[in-house]
Amino acid sequence: MAHNSRIRAVFVGLILLAMSVPATAAEKPLKVFILAGQSNMQGHANVSTFDSLADDPKTAPLLKEMRTPDGKPKVCEKVWITSVGCLGDAYTDLKEQKGKLTVGYGASNDVKIGPEFTFGITMEKLLGEPILIIKTSWGGRSLHTDFRPPSGGAFEWSEAELSQRKKRGDDLEKLKAEKVKATGVYYREMMAHVRKVLKDIKRVVPDYDPKQGYELAGFVWFQGFNDLVDSGVYPNQMKPGGYDLYAELMAHFIRDVRKDLSAPKMPFVIGVLGVGGVKQGNKGHTLHFRQAQAAPASLPEFKDNVKVVDTAPFWDDDLDAIKQRMDRLNDKLNQEFKKDPKLTREAKEEARGKAIADAFTPEETKRLKAGVSNGGYHYLGAAKILAPIGKAFAEALVGVKTSVLPAEMAGYLLVPNSKVEKDNNAGFSLYVAAWPLLKNYPGQDFQSGLFGTWMFGQFEGPAPKKHYSDIEGGLGWWRDTRFATETPKFIMGGVALGFSEWANGPGAGKGRDWKKPTGKYGVAQLSPWVLWPPDGLNLKQGTNGELFGYGYLPLPLTSPKKTTAGKDVPTGDHSWTLFLNTDNFKGPVAFFTPYFWSRPSAENPKLGGLFLDTLPSDPNRALQMETQHIPAYIAKDAKGDTYARVAPTQFPRKSEGDAPLVHRITAYKKAALWDGVKTWFEGGQAVSGEIDPKASSAHKFDGKGGATWEIYPPNTKDKKIPLAWNSFATPVALDDSTYGYKWTKDSVTKADALVTLPEYYRLGKDKKDQDQWVVVSAKDVPAETGLAKVEFPRVRTPEQKPYVTPDEADSSWKKPGPVAGPFTAKLGDGSVVTYSWYRFADQPALLNADITADERESLQKRVELLHKNWTKDREYLPPPKVGKLAELDPAVLVTPPKGFEIGYVPIVTRQGSKE
Repeated sequence: MAHNSRIRAVFVGLILLAMSVPATAAEKPLKVFILAGQSNMQGHANVSTFDSLADDPKTAPLLKEMRTPDGKPKVCEKVWITSVGCLGDAYTDLKEQKGKLTVGYGASNDVKIGPEFTFGITMEKLLGEPILIIKTSWGGRSLHTDFRPPSGGAFEWSEAELSQRKKRGDDLEKLKAEKVKATGVYYREMMAHVRKVLKDIKRVVPDYDPKQGYELAGFVWFQGFNDLVDSGVYPNQMKPGGYDLYAELMAHFIRDVRKDLSAPKMPFVIGVLGVGGVKQGNKGHTLHFRQAQAAPASLPEFKDNVKVVDTAPFWDDDLDAIKQRMDRLNDKLNQEFKKDPKLTREAKEEARGKAIADAFTPEETKRLKAGVSNGGYHYLGAAKILAPIGKAFAEALVGVKTSVLPAEMAGYLLVPNSKVEKDNNAGFSLYVAAWPLLKNYPGQDFQSGLFGTWMFGQFEGPAPKKHYSDIEGGLGWWRDTRFATETPKFIMGGVALGFSEWANGPGAGKGRDWKKPTGKYGVAQLSPWVLWPPDGLNLKQGTNGELFGYGYLPLPLTSPKKTTAGKDVPTGDHSWTLFLNTDNFKGPVAFFTPYFWSRPSAENPKLGGLFLDTLPSDPNRALQMETQHIPAYIAKDAKGDTYARVAPTQFPRKSEGDAPLVHRITAYKKAALWDGVKTWFEGGQAVSGEIDPKASSAHKFDGKGGATWEIYPPNTKDKKIPLAWNSFATPVALDDSTYGYKWTKDSVTKADALVTLPEYYRLGKDKKDQDQWVVVSAKDVPAETGLAKVEFPRVRTPEQKPYVTPDEADSSWKKPGPVAGPFTAKLGDGSVVTYSWYRFADQPALLNADITADERESLQKRVELLHKNWTKDREYLPPPKVGKLAELDPAVLVTPPKGFEIGYVPIVTRQGSKE
């Protein structure tokens, strides 16, 4: 399962279009893209509206691409942009901005974005090479007049408009002269700036080598509002065909741009105006206009090199409705204020605030603030609308260029297992295979877990509504993994109420802003022998099917409290502790502090006692493998049949039989460990730490199982189509405690320790006549699809920013601070960690755990007992009965300095790339 991928919700983002990256820039022509249009291309999405993307699972992944880990807008290192807007009527009045792509190339040069921002971010990922964006956009400009192309002919009014103007007594000759003078001005200015840039690219792209040349790789047109509302030039707008002239001009525009730039087949994307969204815009003259904008793409001469992007689906109907209500309220208030001219400004603001509070919920006002920085037709000024549009433009251009569209494969592998009695509610353990799921790590879009589970609290009745909180960590790869390789890493994955916080390990949690430590203090280091890197716990590089044993059991390390964060609500004494069983380390490693779970109850006392600090664990958990993103491509052949290819995806195998994937999943009673430890801490006999298998129940497998893997374009609104998983994989119980698959001989490719799943599929039908991706061989895929030529290369994201911790002298990291260090360790993933030794009770997580100094000292004494008695060379979890154990990365195993063997722990304070 994808574990903390659920924190980001079940969604998928862009895949990496796998093209070979040149060794030097001069080996390939520089890709140049032209973006043009009016105010919606300019872009009125304020940086302050970025947060609105985080509230929607469909857009939250894109926000991660738009920001750095510290929350700042991204600066694209391989994307340069020159953007112009016009201050007057002459080209000399053009105002140019240029530099590396970031925010500020929208309608305002400091805080706004248009589609160019995510267009460039996406294109950088799709191509993996330097690109240049030339953007020309001016608000309030029409295609009919301002952008009218040379072959579009002279300006003419409609007969209806002429008749109306004559009745009004307008000076027709004067008005027409003004129109004629304005006709085509912005087409000419657009072309002049493009030519100016292409003549001296090095002025914008400092590293450009003229010897490499450039390629006009695509043109994006995003415009239309002025034409939509101009009744004077398009007759019969309420009837089909009323905007045929726009369609004609659009076709002329494409032809003229290509001719004037000597690029006869330059890919072209038309962004169809989406104002009003799908419901409001697909009727009346708006519908006719949208049809006219899209019409040129259906012309035979533009087949396969002109594409349409319908932007209406990106419109935010809810936000639009709230905005309209707010506009009506403000109009009403302004009318009332005019009746009393003596009202002071303060009185007006007070009245306005009260009226808004009465008419809108806090959530609605929050949405307005987060999603609107400019009104109406500027796409509500919301990044949530404009950002996905820019991304869609880039994807569409790639489709024009290659006819091979990026896609992804995602879904769940389901592992049914028997239930056990409810009193087995003191944690669990299991063994899961660890292996390189993909042959080549494809970059940070890749997100998948291996087999794992979700552990929720056990309630006497139904769980309260809107009460999501659990432990769902495990092995895998995540979009925020900075130093990833083909070998998986392990995270703890504790989720506080409603994903308000999450904790992945000591010093690792939601985000990297230590001013908002949402979960980063949620886990305390327990072992004196294991380093926990914030990027995830490393396994030995090359791990290939070995079993990784882990489990969570509660330990009574702290005493129950009647107050939490000064509030009259309890915090329990369950310190859910991670135990590992690997070939080179066994024992407890770290634990969730009880305060991590109970903290939300301090804000809402009704939640007291309803989290894992107090609750036992539900012993019957889902067991699945959650995959959110495996790279793929989709293409059609000459007959219109659709084919897909996925990145080489691997599963373990054994030459002598089927490999175990899940083994010995066990639920425990409190007598297995808790009872003995509690007695020991209260003065009784020491316990060894070996978890008693007699006080447990094993879940059994019956060989059943299922798969929900599907292949589809990213962020698609189309139907997601399943693949015929059962045609090549059959779930089996290798014994009653071991689960795996039997692989169809002719469908998978076998190697020494892995099988590679089928790569090619054709869209067909299942036995119920439902769409399904059917396995085909490579030789049966038509060559014109281009799928045989696509690549899935190994990707290493360069120059990853380091994980850092607070450095202020009065922070919990410095006061009282470490007792030894700093030291460094070079990990197998290529990163270097810096760590120091802290007295156990003085580690930052415990200084932020809502416990007093006396309570920390009591905890210190208990942990010293553990360090003295629970050594790393004995068994804790019941050992596996099959297979071989995986190893941790040897670099994460450390020895305490002399004098600090008992009661001290290593804490990682930094993780970064090798110098």
